[in-house]
Amino acid sequence: MSSWRKCVFGCDDSNTLFNLPKEETTREAWLDFVYGDPKQKHYTKNLFICDRHFEDDCLVNKAMFQSGLSNRLMLRPGSVPTIYVQFQPLPMLPTPKRKCNLGCEQFNTLFSLPKEEPTREQWRHFVFCGDKRHRNYYNKAILVCDNHFEDDCFLNKPMFQTGLCSRLHIRHGSVPTIRFEYEPSTSMELEDEVEEKPSISSFNLTQHIGQTLYSPVLPTDMPSLSTFPVMLIPGKTESKSKRESKSVGTQLSYNTLRNPVRSKAAQAAATFTTSNVGVQTIKRRKTLPLAKAFLAEPVGRPKKRPRVEMEEEKEEEDVPIFNSTHGSNVINFSEPTDIDSTPDYEDTKYIVFEKNLLQLFEQCPVCSCACTVQRQRHGTFVSLTQNCPECMYSRTWQNQPLTRSTPVGDLQLSAAVYFTGGSFQKMQRICRSINLQIHHLDTFKKHSRMFLEPAICHNWKLHQKTVFDDLREQRQLPVAGEMRARPPGPSAKMGSYTTMDMETKKILDVQLVQRKENVDKNLMEKRGLKRCLDRLEENDLKVDYVITDRHAKVQKYLENRQIAHYFDVWRLEKELSKRLDELSEKKDFLIVKKWSPAIKHHMYWSAASSQCGEEKVAKWISHVNHIQDIHKHDDPLFPHCAHPDRVTRDPNKWFKPGTRPLYEVEKLLLNSRVLRDVPKLCSSHQTSSLDVFHKVSLQFAPDDVNFSFMETKCRLFLAAMHFNENTAREEEMCGESFLLPKSEQACPAVKTRTTFGYVRDLMKLLFTEVLNDPAAFVEELKKKTVNKDPENDGETIEPQTEFVL
Repeated sequence: MSSWRKCVFGCDDSNTLFNLPKEETTREAWLDFVYGDPKQKHYTKNLFICDRHFEDDCLVNKAMFQSGLSNRLMLRPGSVPTIYVQFQPLPMLPTPKRKCNLGCEQFNTLFSLPKEEPTREQWRHFVFCGDKRHRNYYNKAILVCDNHFEDDCFLNKPMFQTGLCSRLHIRHGSVPTIRFEYEPSTSMELEDEVEEKPSISSFNLTQHIGQTLYSPVLPTDMPSLSTFPVMLIPGKTESKSKRESKSVGTQLSYNTLRNPVRSKAAQAAATFTTSNVGVQTIKRRKTLPLAKAFLAEPVGRPKKRPRVEMEEEKEEEDVPIFNSTHGSNVINFSEPTDIDSTPDYEDTKYIVFEKNLLQLFEQCPVCSCACTVQRQRHGTFVSLTQNCPECMYSRTWQNQPLTRSTPVGDLQLSAAVYFTGGSFQKMQRICRSINLQIHHLDTFKKHSRMFLEPAICHNWKLHQKTVFDDLREQRQLPVAGEMRARPPGPSAKMGSYTTMDMETKKILDVQLVQRKENVDKNLMEKRGLKRCLDRLEENDLKVDYVITDRHAKVQKYLENRQIAHYFDVWRLEKELSKRLDELSEKKDFLIVKKWSPAIKHHMYWSAASSQCGEEKVAKWISHVNHIQDIHKHDDPLFPHCAHPDRVTRDPNKWFKPGTRPLYEVEKLLLNSRVLRDVPKLCSSHQTSSLDVFHKVSLQFAPDDVNFSFMETKCRLFLAAMHFNENTAREEEMCGESFLLPKSEQACPAVKTRTTFGYVRDLMKLLFTEVLNDPAAFVEELKKKTVNKDPENDGETIEPQTEFVL
């Protein structure tokens, strides 16, 4: 074993040393055992722990090592040291050769000059008291003991004090700062007691033994100490003088006996602003800044302030108790402040425990007697009334403002849940798990009917008008429409029809149709499309063509309205894929499974590369010859295949004429309805963006939750505003884009973060307009009743039995 390798705890009779493991979890457990304090924990390769700190179960070959069959102990994987071995360190007697250059007689560890030039220069400046003659002097015999370093400079100070290691180690870059000279301290300090309520008490400057108290000569025009409104931390000042004097005038705060010349709201603001000064209950020592102003230059080293790790964010810094900018507790209410200008709904909120809140009202601010506190709660609103039985002092405090007898916190919590598409029942369960008091579900529904739903409908109307104004510059719009049943299935009670502009990918309109409006449920999709197109015509928007699914009533309606109608390629390809998968599962139909991807790709290629409907049909029919290794066709629009001629190496990959697989595939591809729908396939756009919107709408209106008609409609409006705001996000990582089916797309591009600007607009509309006059918005909402078409077409198109997709 090398001489420099030693156990970190200083064990001399160790058998085997073990280095830190590579596994992260086990290594962290080792470091926690060695350092104990997380602030001092650091990783080094030269940290060793001997076998004395491990249990016998952690050693694999303990018996073989004791019998002499093995010369080294082995640890089990994942073993952690758990035994602390305390040893008796040697007496701390300095040797005559090694001694601190500053003359310290007793010390624990000596440190030589560091090798780094900037740090070494600071050490020389400390040792030689800034003498420039020794600027470049370097000698290994210059030693500084541990008495001249702060506690933060040591890595293992707690371990050394408990006897777990025999030598102190300092941090890299540490500099000695402490000099031992007899300097009496003149700073006046007070020690906090357990009391939480502040009071103004006088202090006496006491004279230490063997010292002369410094009496400064004050100018004549300087005010006396009693005129300064200083708030002191409550405590007891132990004075060696026998006589203690207190001034009656200093027992009250500065604003207690002032005439009530301000308004009631201003008094409440003053109470709220200044009540947080005296809630400090931490036991610590505070030096009075006012006492320092009347003392001479410091003749003693001030005590070190304990280091506090702040857990909050950097921007959320609390104002200290004694701040130079808050020398007086007098507030000028004539000047506007940021607190008054900030709206209530934008103010910062905190979670406050009830015990900590009641501590502010236990004592009277006038006579410091115990008070009675009455609490009233309604939802998140809390009102505390403090009554003093001695001086009859009374005040009432509220945790949030009221607007038209409505607590702002309750309404904003309901709005936050509703506007973000959340569930109040889930929010209520979360709050109950931590005993956080909020309002009930009935209050949430009341807020929704009176404030939230009118605000959503009004904001959607403004948002829709902005979208229409931007699109009115275009001549004609390519529109895609799709129906979604809510809930999905044949028992759907309502359905939402959505229309989208395929150029900008923005939602144009969302119509919610109830099944009870129509005798036939198949008319729901037609009614939804009709209302969307009527809304576009009312706003002077012209439609170029419409892309939908192959619904029969929709085709008939658009034909009567003389609007070009195209089908989505993905929906026809999806239905054909299901039929091909069913055929491939049959016996001797394995070749169908091999050709299924090529058939689906050929449908996309036929739609994208054709200029007219006849060319699409010609290319689609040519694929029947292509799968038989026939690449010349009779149709003049597409006489031969577009791919280059190739020599076939495997003749078994082609369909053979007269076989059962070829007959079934040809029957499927050349079906009369398929040939009728292929010319109407859209060659420029697909409705995949509508599918993305439907996924977004599930976040606001899940299928497993039953919502009312108006609540479902408002949640769809929220989903549309959210989708339109984030549909044009920029890509952070761009890649090549290919026109491929959904199932074969590459990894999607990474886009910027989602924004929620519509929530901010809704909050502003709610608290600035709707809350002030809710009746006008509710009346506007009632006017938007469900449109009922008086006429009933009565047209029923029977589906064809030979092939129904």
